Amino acid sequence: MLCLELIDAGLLLAQRMDKSMDQSMDQSSGDTIEILGDAPGFAILEDGMTLTGKQAAQRAKLKPLLAHSTFWRGLSTEPLARPSRLARTTADIAYAQAAALLEPHKSTHALLLAIPAGYSREQLGLLLGIIKETGITVAGLVDAALAACSNEPAAARVLHLDLELHQALLSVLEYVGGDKPGLRRSRYEILARHGVLSLQQAWMQMIAENFIRKTRFDPLHDANMEQRLADQLPAWLEDLREKSSVTLQMQFNDRPLQIELEREQFIDAADKHYAALLKLVQDARVAGMPIELRVSQRVAAMPGLVERLSSLRDCELRVLTQGAAALGALNHESAIARPADSLALVYQLPVPRAETSAMTSAGLAATPPQLRPTHVLFQGRAWTISDQPLAIGWSLEGKARALALPSSSPGVSRSHCTLIRRNGSVVVEDHSTYGSFVNEERVVGSTPLTVGDRLRLGAPGVTLDLIQLVNDDGAPQD
Repeated sequence: MLCLELIDAGLLLAQRMDKSMDQSMDQSSGDTIEILGDAPGFAILEDGMTLTGKQAAQRAKLKPLLAHSTFWRGLSTEPLARPSRLARTTADIAYAQAAALLEPHKSTHALLLAIPAGYSREQLGLLLGIIKETGITVAGLVDAALAACSNEPAAARVLHLDLELHQALLSVLEYVGGDKPGLRRSRYEILARHGVLSLQQAWMQMIAENFIRKTRFDPLHDANMEQRLADQLPAWLEDLREKSSVTLQMQFNDRPLQIELEREQFIDAADKHYAALLKLVQDARVAGMPIELRVSQRVAAMPGLVERLSSLRDCELRVLTQGAAALGALNHESAIARPADSLALVYQLPVPRAETSAMTSAGLAATPPQLRPTHVLFQGRAWTISDQPLAIGWSLEGKARALALPSSSPGVSRSHCTLIRRNGSVVVEDHSTYGSFVNEERVVGSTPLTVGDRLRLGAPGVTLDLIQLVNDDGAPQD
């Protein structure tokens, strides 16, 4: 059995290899994979041929009007604005690349597809038709992030971050119990304009500015130089995994030119993209819970990005091996494979539950007195938080203690949430439709609060502040 990872930043075809067959392979699981082919999702359309993969990427700056890099995500049968004799739609381009990858293997193998989130039902049907046209049989489809995180026992909630060519993709995976326990993809978020190509463009611009400043040479002044810079960039980034600086060399006519750049300069150049990626992860976390974050090799290849992500509070980060989605799919072949007439994208796999020391809000120790809120502040007025529940919303008839919000507050439910002091902590319990957020982290069920927290109700909703009033001796008020 083969598996094709359909991530456009690096399509990867692999087969499972027994550890006993090659001891040099990764030893992190019972089986490992042999990578049979990998290629970025690039194409150059010429009337006589369609170039794809690395050959196309190495010509993309030279022939920008003939270059394509959105055909996998934009998969359709709509006519291209600039078609060629051989490719008139994005589906034609996708077929050309799929055929190039699968041609050597179509006679002897069936195929699993690991597909990133965000494809429509129509696109999945078109994708199956494209693979069928290559002459290979599709045995099953699985969510790529789910497969990548399925090679080891799962925590209660896992976030998976990957970079595509034109966007970042964050998938939320949650452990479910019942008769068929396992790990399930519950939702995903796409962040456009923060993919691999945007990061590369930011670095190329920074490199060009430094060449101009130090040598008066602009490597972006013509297409040949720009292409050469793009071709060398991955190797420089790889060097920065181990080094604090890198020497960049380029040839201009007979002049060899070189500059030295610090790793921090690459990190600074990518700052707006890194900040957006951190916010993407932060917005997906649950208040009161640590982050279990798994990232792809593409994320790890970006200088300083793993360190930035690891700086998030209570974040456990793990870099997955190359081909993790393919390995996960092949390891769970029996749960993914379907008859040809009943193929369906699999969102849940029978992954065992991991032992974890992470504590839920119900099991947390009492909040220290100096951090325990005594009041909640809204529009200049403070409401006491006590052992008696304080209901918050815009329609609270019959509640013994209530903080009534304006009925016009967007995203606020009639009975939105409750604040209560319990077991030495102050807790918010969410009852709403559009959510309660503590410091922009969504509350699931309930979570403890500390002094200085900001409680946002709904979206855009209203914001309340958790404060502590003290007696004359400095002790918190009861």
